[in-house]
Amino acid sequence: MKIKFGICSLLILLMLFASCSASKHVTYFQSKEKRKGRIVNIPSYRLQNSIRFQPDDILGITINVPGEPIVATDYNLPLIPQATAENSSEESVNVGGVGRQAFLIKKDGTIDFPVIGTIAVAGYTQGELEEYLKEMCMKTLLAPPIVTVRIMNFDILLSGEVNSPGRKRIDKDQINLFEALALAGDMTIYGKRDDIMLKRQRPDGGYSLISLDISKENIISSPYYFLKQNDEIYVKPNNAKAQVADISPRLNVVLGVTSFVLSVATFAILLTK
Repeated sequence: MKIKFGICSLLILLMLFASCSASKHVTYFQSKEKRKGRIVNIPSYRLQNSIRFQPDDILGITINVPGEPIVATDYNLPLIPQATAENSSEESVNVGGVGRQAFLIKKDGTIDFPVIGTIAVAGYTQGELEEYLKEMCMKTLLAPPIVTVRIMNFDILLSGEVNSPGRKRIDKDQINLFEALALAGDMTIYGKRDDIMLKRQRPDGGYSLISLDISKENIISSPYYFLKQNDEIYVKPNNAKAQVADISPRLNVVLGVTSFVLSVATFAILLTK
């Protein structure tokens, strides 16, 4: 009786240990300190990580003077009803009666803007470019214009152990890693939380590969917590998924051999009868 009780106790302890160990592999924002019922302030790079424009970005730009829409006509390209092969890099869409032209930033970081001419825009944030264009327009406009700049091709790519992999279009000027994963339906149970790979393009054309651990709460303080345009996120499979992938081919071979042996044995038995 005592032996049975000891075996049951051991099994319960093993199950509890396995449960605790498993939760550490799937839980986000883990901390060595107890956080339950507490408010914890964690610094981040949100304000410093504003999107800066780079070559191949497409910018939607609107110039308008309140109450005088015709005044800023020269600064807005004619409305084009639909993009074609000839105008796909400089198309205009109608936004509240105002022409918003789309400019593809060239490899040298410039765009050709009506009236103003060629201007360098790579490296600017949205707010900085709006202020710069406002200053340039004020040289010929008597009334202060309203300048609106939006990045129109803010995309990120998610692949690996996520429920909905693929390229995602971002409709705002800033997104963090967890928001991006949510767009992909979150990670699967087989995704490694402590080694997510971020691929980011550098200004020189190369790439940086960064390993991120989202199981720890200090991920919020990482300079890579907020994503940039064209970032690629790859969620690696954990050991459990790797083992399943490794066992499956071997299991198929074993089952095939076993089936063949049984067939031969059955045929041999039938011949002896």
